[in-house]
Amino acid sequence: MSWRSEKLGALITESRIPANNPDPNRRIRVKLNVLGVEKRPFENEVAGATKQFLRKAGQFIYGKQNLHKGAFGIIPDELDGYETSADIPSFDVREDCLPEWIFYYFKVGNRYLEMVKYARGVGSKRIHPEQIADINIPLPSIKEQRILIDRFKKIEENSQNISSEFENQETLLTQLRQSFLREA
Repeated sequence: MSWRSEKLGALITESRIPANNPDPNRRIRVKLNVLGVEKRPFENEVAGATKQFLRKAGQFIYGKQNLHKGAFGIIPDELDGYETSADIPSFDVREDCLPEWIFYYFKVGNRYLEMVKYARGVGSKRIHPEQIADINIPLPSIKEQRILIDRFKKIEENSQNISSEFENQETLLTQLRQSFLREA
């Protein structure tokens, strides 16, 4: 298994398609702690105050202020054509790399936490695309990427099942303790 290493900047291209008719009801936000991409709640805003850009399903996206806090993901199909400002850039990914591969590159081992070293600015620190362009990431074949992504997803699913069972067992132990106390 010989994987080549690629610069992140060679794998992604920032998408900057302006939204000609911006709609505050069609905005995306990226949740912290790797909790995904979702429709942003409607907010009244000053028309034209911030330039908006169209986003496409399947693009890799992150929050400049919060990449190092887990604000990144892949735009889901239901949010195709939604918008964000330049503070939440999205990227088309080269054909020989799956967007999910980049997602899991940052997620596995909480590698996104290391991105804090790239944050720059006074007050509100941001991580700009050019700051992470030189990061080397391993790039297996598309087939190997799919296999590994499927394994990562299964591990996550099993982890969630284990956490759920652990919580269930804790509840049962609490009930058992309470039962012992009542008996005493």
